Amino acid sequence: MGSMTGKRVVVTGGQGAFGAPLMDLLRERGAADVVTLAHGREWTVDDLSAFDPLLADADLLVLAHGAKVERAMAANCTSFVRLIERFRGLSTGTPEVWAVGSEIECHPHWGNPDLVVYKASKMAYARFARRYARDPGLTYRHIVPSAFTSRMGPGLISGRSAARIALFWIGLGCRYVPVTYTGIALLNWFRHRFGPRATDQELAAALG
Repeated sequence: MGSMTGKRVVVTGGQGAFGAPLMDLLRERGAADVVTLAHGREWTVDDLSAFDPLLADADLLVLAHGAKVERAMAANCTSFVRLIERFRGLSTGTPEVWAVGSEIECHPHWGNPDLVVYKASKMAYARFARRYARDPGLTYRHIVPSAFTSRMGPGLISGRSAARIALFWIGLGCRYVPVTYTGIALLNWFRHRFGPRATDQELAAALG
């Protein structure tokens, strides 16, 4: 990861169980400016334009927002892709992106209707994550956590613990970041490394 000293960071989901403590930890590590915007008040998954002036000056974009059921595909996939591409278009250097995935990329939905929707959205984005991970014009890190306690449901660890574990791996230079107590994220590495990537047609469709 290198030093965070002096870096300008934009975080989505900065009011959430993972995003809020991550912002605090990045400030502790010397980031010069760590900012977020309030979803529903300053931006929505349909209107990302408020991020443009922030992204134009940013060194790092952290995508930590999401939804479990309502508009899950827009929240967990399409908006991620659109924000990354906006950042690429506005950045004057090699942009760095950290995006939060999920272990559900690799495990069943167990017939739970809510998880069916959530899994579909996370698996759709995982195809883009595999594409971005191999893009030489982008420094991309894919964070894959086990469930942690948040508004979306309970977990065995807190969002702060998940953020600390993620930063530990990122501090070692990892591009694939397993935040796991189940081991599933370790198995998911094989899919991330060798699985199918989003096509140019899929990218064009996501950008609409």
